[in-house]
Amino acid sequence: MEETPEWLNDTAAALAAEGKHDEAIAFLRRALALDPENPLVLLNLALSQFALGRRDAARAALEASLRARPDDVDAMDTLAVILHELGEDAEAEERYCRALDLEPGNGRVWNNYGVLQFSQGRYSQARESFEKAVSLVPAFADALYNLRDTYGELGEREKMEACARMLDRLD
Repeated sequence: MEETPEWLNDTAAALAAEGKHDEAIAFLRRALALDPENPLVLLNLALSQFALGRRDAARAALEASLRARPDDVDAMDTLAVILHELGEDAEAEERYCRALDLEPGNGRVWNNYGVLQFSQGRYSQARESFEKAVSLVPAFADALYNLRDTYGELGEREKMEACARMLDRLD
């Protein structure tokens, strides 16, 4: 069988799903040797690098992916998560806002943006972001957990308890 970037990427995705990220990275590097600017391969490389805790390598791969496909919301969101973990919150916020401009109905991005806001003590803004995430994806457990905690910080007990009941129903 001829190795194509698509086949190598698919094989890497299967390996990554099994938690075999080092092996996945090897396949992704071979794919990039054939197609150095493939945004999907670069995104998957970033995800495996990130899974291994290699944030700088993940960031570099995401930045390369975004150079190839500047409007990729998934890459932007993932890069923003990494930037936040690296303490580069201003740049992370810019990426979240750009992603939401492109795809305002993306509940995952709203949730991740809310995490940034929460971590900065911007609880009212975080509440709005988490509420938006839950309105878009009602069974989004992470967003419900985050919303529950945010209501707690804001002293909104009844709403906090309502979120807890919703989470119990999801379990």
